[in-house]
Amino acid sequence: MQTTFIFSTLSVLTLMLISIGVYIISRKIRFPYTVLLVLIWLLLVPVSQTHFFWFIDDFKLTPDILFYVFLPILLFESAYNINYKELLRNWRTIWSLAVVWVVISTIIVSSILYFVFPLLGFEIHFLVCLLFWALISSTDPVAVLSIFKSVWAPRRLALIFEWESMFNDGTSLALFLVILGIILEWEVTGWAMSLSAISFISMLFWGIIFWLLMWVFFSKILEKIKNIESVEIGLTIIMAHITFLLSELIGHYIMIWDFHFKISWVIATVVAGITIGNYGRYKISPKVEESIEKFWSFFAFVANSLVFILLWLIISDLDINFYNFIPAIIVTIFVVMFARAVSVYLPISVINKLRVEENIPMNWQHLLSWGSLRWALAVMMVYLIPTQWQEGYEILMRFQESINWQYDFSIRDFVMVITIGS
Repeated sequence: MQTTFIFSTLSVLTLMLISIGVYIISRKIRFPYTVLLVLIWLLLVPVSQTHFFWFIDDFKLTPDILFYVFLPILLFESAYNINYKELLRNWRTIWSLAVVWVVISTIIVSSILYFVFPLLGFEIHFLVCLLFWALISSTDPVAVLSIFKSVWAPRRLALIFEWESMFNDGTSLALFLVILGIILEWEVTGWAMSLSAISFISMLFWGIIFWLLMWVFFSKILEKIKNIESVEIGLTIIMAHITFLLSELIGHYIMIWDFHFKISWVIATVVAGITIGNYGRYKISPKVEESIEKFWSFFAFVANSLVFILLWLIISDLDINFYNFIPAIIVTIFVVMFARAVSVYLPISVINKLRVEENIPMNWQHLLSWGSLRWALAVMMVYLIPTQWQEGYEILMRFQESINWQYDFSIRDFVMVITIGS
């Protein structure tokens, strides 16, 4: 047991050393750090199979580590730097990109994939296509924003990128959970779809309400504490994680008339970060504020690095031939690009014509369309699909049988490979 822990620790430290080396190189050659990490994936798998570096993949990404340790850090840190006044001035653009068109494109693209996959040798049920698109629609502006900072891009453009990504993630996660619930219940009746729609809306709404309660609680504590740096930083960590954890627990255990009282973990955590980053600054001691920003920046760097660099190692643990999926992955990438373009150009052109907000130039729209890097949240959502020994696994197997799933790999493995490949 002790030896296992030592090798897992050595694995984490080695991966962090690699991440730091990659970061230094990216700064010297002016190449996006997270994109360079993706290229390092291609080297890690063969390196992990050598005798000398066999321990490098000893530390495994588990659903618990991804969701309850890394995800709150990444969400809170990104939301902490959002200015709510600028957010309100651009709320129509953000709302249309992150909510309305995510839902619309999910239906459109799922239909395309449903007819295209059979041409590539995969007979995939429409609900599985719907599930995949719900998770792959989440975005990550980290690499793009790093480029923006180096070239002094317009601040409003960078803010729209970040805001849209934050709320896009909340929408895609809520939509994913609704579709997964339909699959596990295996009900596609009008009543079941109505309950799913209510569940989707309530997750977004109660995520904001729950954040408000958490903010009142933590603001009272912050008012009583002044100039104690470690305590104030500690409270921000607790707020980020406890908001995320309690949102999940409430949605899992509390029921009203046989209806789960669900809260969007992403929305609750994002709004908590926005609040601390705006109103919380008046509660936090001025001399501590800079330390908090540096701490969260470092915390996010560690989490982002480990998540990115460990994703490819997940593929090596799957008992399937990745190369058989390359044609499906390539087609999926083009479909994702097409959907993203439609989801950006159409709503923004309407908003520009109505002149309800400041005009968004066409070259900004091109950047919004192309800068939609998929990120770790998509893989995290795949982990929510039940696997062996988990609750709901038997129901998922019955669903596979009912749709005549004839492949050696499971629905979960298929979605995992297409997601990481894309």
